[in-house]
Amino acid sequence: MTEHLGRYFTLREMTRTSTGLSNHPPEHIKANLTRLVREMLDPLREELELPIRITSGYRSPEVNAAVGGSRTSRHMTGLAADFKVRGMTARQLVDRIERLREDGIVDYDQAIAYAVAKGGHVHIGLAPEGVTSRRQMLWAAAEGGYSTLG
Repeated sequence: MTEHLGRYFTLREMTRTSTGLSNHPPEHIKANLTRLVREMLDPLREELELPIRITSGYRSPEVNAAVGGSRTSRHMTGLAADFKVRGMTARQLVDRIERLREDGIVDYDQAIAYAVAKGGHVHIGLAPEGVTSRRQMLWAAAEGGYSTLG
């Protein structure tokens, strides 16, 4: 039986990896993944009325190291996901996320739009429970580095 974390997303798609390494989250991280889905991904999916393809969700520390993730990546806590939406650019997606935040529908700690040459995806992260969101919106340029989007 498929374990749903919300209306549109399953545990399987939020933990998928092509590394061949084990990537099964403990219960406290499953709770974070459920929060990520219910507070961010499900509302975004409903707003867009388009499927969201998760390219990276939870990463065990071993998976995170294998893919070259940051040593402090929120992916390892179940509070971040990378995704794409067919027909929308990463910049269009983060602009839509910001509008949803302004409307009080979602909140985010970090939203990063990646240039096509860097994957063309969006990284979305939530702050841990009880921590104020930074609402940091960044652009990851093809030539490297990050700059603030406004």
